[in-house]
Amino acid sequence: MKALLNKELKLCLHPTVFIYLGLILMLLIPNYPYLVSCFFVCNAIFFIFQTARENGDAMYTAMLPVSKAQAVRARVLFIVIIQAIDLLLMAGMCAFALVSMPEHNAGGTDHGLSLLAFALVLFAIFNLIFLPSFYKTGYKAGSAFLKGAIGVWIWLMLIEGLMIASGTMAGNDSAPAFFRFISENIDCFPATAKAWTVQGILFGAGLLIYAACTLLAARLSVKHYNQVDVQ
Repeated sequence: MKALLNKELKLCLHPTVFIYLGLILMLLIPNYPYLVSCFFVCNAIFFIFQTARENGDAMYTAMLPVSKAQAVRARVLFIVIIQAIDLLLMAGMCAFALVSMPEHNAGGTDHGLSLLAFALVLFAIFNLIFLPSFYKTGYKAGSAFLKGAIGVWIWLMLIEGLMIASGTMAGNDSAPAFFRFISENIDCFPATAKAWTVQGILFGAGLLIYAACTLLAARLSVKHYNQVDVQ
C-alpha cells in the first residue's frame, strides 16, 4: 500500500489540489457559504481521476504486481488524505476566524464544529456517489463527477439555506423554537456548554457518516472495478 500511495503522490497528484486547498481562505470572506470551499476540493479530486485516465494510469497499474482491489483502495486512501488535510485547514481557519472575525455569518454556517461536521457529510456524499460511479467503467470521470456534484450541491444548499433561515428567524419571537435552537447551538461558534455538546455530537455523527460512506464507497468501487476489463 505504501508503494501504491507513493505512485499516487508522484504520478497522479494534480496541481489543482494545491490551488483548491488554498481556497480554504474563502473561510475569511464575510457572510459567505463556507461549504463551497469543500466543493472545490471535490473538483480537484475529479482532476486527479481525469488526468490519471489520460496518462494511462489504469494500464500502468494493471502491469504492476498488485490487484485491482489494492489499486482502488490506494486511490481511495489518497483521496481521504486530501480531504483530511482540507478538514485540518478548515479547523485552523475556524480558530483564526474566532479571533479575526467573530461576528455571525449571515451567508451560511458560522465557523465552528458544525461547519466541520457538515463538511464531513459533504465529502461522504461525494465519495459514495463519485467513486463507485467512476469505477463502474474505470474511465468515465466526467459523468461520475456530475452525479457527485449534484449530490454535493443539494446538501450544500439545504444546510446553508437552513442556517440562513435560522439566523433570519431566530430574532422573531413568533419563530419556531427549532430555529432558535439552531441559532444558539449549531449555527454559531460554541460559546456555551450546551453548544459545545450539540456541536460535538454533530461532529461525531459527521465523522461516523464519513467513515461509513467512504468504506462503503471503497467496497462498491472494488466490486465494480473487478468486473472492468482494463485495456
